[in-house]
Amino acid sequence: MAVNTGKKKQKRNKNGNKSYNNEDRVLKMAIILVLLLFVMGASLVGIKSMNPRPDITKGVAKLEAMEKASVKETEKKIEALEAEEARAIEERNKRPINEKFENTIIFGDFLAQGVYEQELLGESFVLARESACVHDMDGTGVTENLQAAAARKPEVLFLQIGSNDVALEEGSADIFEEDYRNFLEKVKEALPDTKIYVNSILPVQQKAIAETETLADIPEFNKRLDSVCKEAGVVFLDNSDLVTEDCYKDDGKRMRRKYYTAWINRAVETANL
Repeated sequence: MAVNTGKKKQKRNKNGNKSYNNEDRVLKMAIILVLLLFVMGASLVGIKSMNPRPDITKGVAKLEAMEKASVKETEKKIEALEAEEARAIEERNKRPINEKFENTIIFGDFLAQGVYEQELLGESFVLARESACVHDMDGTGVTENLQAAAARKPEVLFLQIGSNDVALEEGSADIFEEDYRNFLEKVKEALPDTKIYVNSILPVQQKAIAETETLADIPEFNKRLDSVCKEAGVVFLDNSDLVTEDCYKDDGKRMRRKYYTAWINRAVETANL
């Protein structure tokens, strides 16, 4: 019985040793795996430390600062230019009227003469005849004055003519339109480099219409005048809005100084004199 008992114990010892060896092997592999993971982690940390990711925050901040500085510098330059332009405009506006109208001629009839008659400009700035009309350029001095204008070669020419054409007994809008078209062609031929501005025929008071009924047709004449100007590519200035009741002289068609002062300002602004 003692022999049998010893055999059983020996067998149990053998089974026990086998179980212990398996557990030991698993433990060793786990330890090896942990070591491998540790080594790999350490390697990654080392690689990152050797090749750090570049810090771009400083560069971005610098670019933003440069951009802000550039914008401010540009704004300063724009402000300086605007201030300089404002000063130039102010100085330009302060100039005397005769300086503003240098190299400029006012051409036409009795309404054009009013510029110097009201002492706003000297007579040298005006080429006009009392009875001038486009229907009879030779007989009313228009052709002669146009030749004088061509000799002076002004940079700007203001035309103020047509009132006498409306007053003609045989005058009509159709005839006036054709006559003015021919006149304007001659002006452009004589002064090809001159900037031309055509002023409207001014409205008259009722007492002037009572004396000359055709003056009631002035609005229609102005429509034709506007059409001719568009066709010829020149500027038409409708100055009717500048005329108030206190602008008229006693005859109801000539203008006082108040009108010419307003017209001068418009002419300067329109032609950038």
